[in-house]
Amino acid sequence: MSHSNRLRIHGTLVVIEIVLAAIAVVTAYLSEVGNWNWFAGVSAIALILYSVVKIAEAIPHARELLVREDIAAQMAGAAMEVGVTHLFNMQTAKDQAARNESTQKAIESARIMWLTANSGASYLDPGVYRHWSFIEKQLQAGIELRVAILDPTSPEKIFRNQLNVDGEQFDSKVNLASIIKIYNQYPTFDLRFVRSGMSVTVFATDQCLFVDPYHVGTIGGRIDNRTFCMRIEPSTPAQGRGLYQVFKSHFDTLWRTSISLEDWLASVNAGAGGSFPALKPRHIGRS
Repeated sequence: MSHSNRLRIHGTLVVIEIVLAAIAVVTAYLSEVGNWNWFAGVSAIALILYSVVKIAEAIPHARELLVREDIAAQMAGAAMEVGVTHLFNMQTAKDQAARNESTQKAIESARIMWLTANSGASYLDPGVYRHWSFIEKQLQAGIELRVAILDPTSPEKIFRNQLNVDGEQFDSKVNLASIIKIYNQYPTFDLRFVRSGMSVTVFATDQCLFVDPYHVGTIGGRIDNRTFCMRIEPSTPAQGRGLYQVFKSHFDTLWRTSISLEDWLASVNAGAGGSFPALKPRHIGRS
């Protein structure tokens, strides 16, 4: 389905240029045989067509006035200008699979990674069987991964739990045991906790990022976060800022205001982490 007549306009201008080339040959012949009446008529047509082409080239806005687009083309144009390359409908299995595949390809080519999420289970929990195997390969290769997740004791997390049936039954859980093992095994992995501001999941690499929004609307007694996901690349729009810059800044803010895993474990009540593997303390720069 065509959503814009831009290609039609471009094709029309190309055809006009070809016709002008043909007219040049015709007028040369007419002048040669002295048929000045036809020569004048054809030349007038050529002048009009030539003027149309030159105006379209000299004043790009003039061409825009001829463009007709439907809502799909308008939405695509607006999204692409700020760096959105894909919009996944997370309520369909097809788009869920496409988003997962796109994320995994981004992980494979990443030179650095950042993640902020409620729990990060899709990326950090081996039992979820989604992105962890790809993340692990990158950590084994020495690629840095910084993670800021929502403090499971924070009012924001407690509020989300209360909205769901049977507490956290349908909400994402933080697998602390798995996180501590990753922290102990891979020195390029760092994780911190935030207590507020977790409005979206952002997984970012140096080349692109993925954004999934959070909300607190309940359907059937639980929060269903399957809404949409955007894949975004760095861009420089004519006005404003690219969304890559905006959402990477969102991560940076959470990271800057977060608490380290070491400090968080030290602050929880006595014995809270007794069943977890021992944490190997380390001091990583917090820039």
